[in-house]
Amino acid sequence: MATTRSPFRDNALFQREITAFLAQHQSLFSQQIKKTSAFFEIACYNDLVKFYENTGFAVKPENAQSRGKEFVYALSPSAKPERCSYFVATRTYQSQGGVSFEIRHNVRVQSAHDAGVFVSPDYVVINPSAITSVRDPNFYNGKVDYDFVPSSHVQTFAETKHYPPGPELILNFVGLVNELLPHLMTGAVPTALPKHLGPSLFISGVGNAHHERIRDSLAKRYSINVFLGLFARRSQVYAKGNQSNLTKVGTR
Repeated sequence: MATTRSPFRDNALFQREITAFLAQHQSLFSQQIKKTSAFFEIACYNDLVKFYENTGFAVKPENAQSRGKEFVYALSPSAKPERCSYFVATRTYQSQGGVSFEIRHNVRVQSAHDAGVFVSPDYVVINPSAITSVRDPNFYNGKVDYDFVPSSHVQTFAETKHYPPGPELILNFVGLVNELLPHLMTGAVPTALPKHLGPSLFISGVGNAHHERIRDSLAKRYSINVFLGLFARRSQVYAKGNQSNLTKVGTR
């Protein structure tokens, strides 16, 4: 008997899905990718953009390459931001006027605790024009500019793991939250509009009852989301019908 496989495990289907998503925003997808993990990472970035679309934001691609048509995903933390594309999410409120945020892929973020420590979450939602470039002898022998975002300009972030979940994998995510957004560890959660998806861990594997117990326990203690089984149920990140089940944080 033939086994049933999730359609999201097929790289060709991933590629068609990504191409269709970008086409909706008048952009093209032409990067040559072979690894399923890279396709999954791109698809989850798009899902984060869809979250903002489905919560009232207008989203628009920026910095497209090849005469403004090709959307280039940052597939490595070493990718130069000026050579990669990103989405801008905007929304207008009667009480505060227009707000705007950049949804970035693989950008370094400075630690909230130590200015000399940097990490690269897969996705960050940041204030406009927050990327800083410095020439520092401590990085790459001072031969290239070092691009990063100060943690004070980060609204939220997310990390993708193309793995079966494990207790350590899920629990370690809390350390990243503490390094970048420590105020979310203390209960002092921002409440101002607009709302962002709380720091999130996207995991492709389904997991078991123990992993779900860890997920639920962390959600009670911290303002985070842990998504299990995203190969099969990626819409749980952005579906309008699932919004009440997501942890959200207000703008800082």
